[in-house]
Amino acid sequence: MQLTNAEEQIMKLLWKLEKGFIRDLLNEFPEPKPATTTVVTLLKRMIDKGFVSYKQYGNSREYYP
Repeated sequence: MQLTNAEEQIMKLLWKLEKGFIRDLLNEFPEPKPATTTVVTLLKRMIDKGFVSYKQYGNSREYYP
């Protein structure tokens, strides 16, 4: 299974950060930043593909490769 270009960009940010919340990922994006919902959707696809996992903290999720 392969990553799309957008998914690959998020994956590179996760590798750089090692782990992070949505706001951490958004802070790393260059301008113009993608919509939060776009990043969430891409992360969900990457979780389904097995590239990303997360830890749940209340309503927040900390994502990691």
